Amino acid sequence: MANKLALKKVRIGKINYVNTVPFYHGFSEMNHVDICSTGSPSEINQAMRNGEIDIAPVSSLEYAMRFDEYLIFPELCVGSRDFARSVLLLSQEKINGLDGQKIVLTNQSFSSQALLKILLHFRYGFKNSFEVSDQSLDDLLARNQSVLSIGNEALFFKPNKFVYKYDLSELWWSWTNLPFCFALWVVRKKFYELYREETVNFFRELKAVTERNLLNLEQLIKESLEITIADERFTSVFGYLFNLSYLIDDEVKKGLLLFYRYANDLGILPHVPELNFIEGA
Repeated sequence: MANKLALKKVRIGKINYVNTVPFYHGFSEMNHVDICSTGSPSEINQAMRNGEIDIAPVSSLEYAMRFDEYLIFPELCVGSRDFARSVLLLSQEKINGLDGQKIVLTNQSFSSQALLKILLHFRYGFKNSFEVSDQSLDDLLARNQSVLSIGNEALFFKPNKFVYKYDLSELWWSWTNLPFCFALWVVRKKFYELYREETVNFFRELKAVTERNLLNLEQLIKESLEITIADERFTSVFGYLFNLSYLIDDEVKKGLLLFYRYANDLGILPHVPELNFIEGA
């Protein structure tokens, strides 16, 4: 067994999206936590891979790619049981006309890219080509027929011209009747083996913070995002957070494993991973 080492700070990653606000608002009260990396899901994934942080919410596909290196926190996730409103396929023509077309993908999330490819291939039977870009949505839509957008940009995007909006989570739900899980809280296995007690204590604190924030969304939005009821964005953000699922239950697990099986069938994943959780939580 590894020797017990003194732990000064738990190194955490933070995704800068509205949908993760319930996790982080209140972290200031945890003086043993150090937010070492912030950014998009793909940037946090990379920081976890590099060992720059120890605990973070990562793309569900990131966990699947390296499930032997991570352990999942039970109960907490970012998912949706129908529409999510922040993972959108924006298209200048209806989805039924996209067979054989090129789709431009955001470079910010692996899970959303995989979900779109799965839906187009298995649900619609399409054959598409894909290109990854980090340009603005307006620029991309000016030159491309269809673009995948996620996060805050998708949530608040107001196009200059009419486009069809397809919510990938809603398409998945109507097809499988299962929730979709976009992100999982995970800990690096090597860190957990050294600091089991600290990891479990952090999970319990994180769960308490999240539950407290979700019980008072109005206060959360006002304090963390500085959006008041008078702001035209308030209703949209409130409904968005209210509709998301932050709990891993049996249905979420079924949806997650089905997503992994499709990803494996499509060659995105080399294997269908097990869902391994920390113990003692």
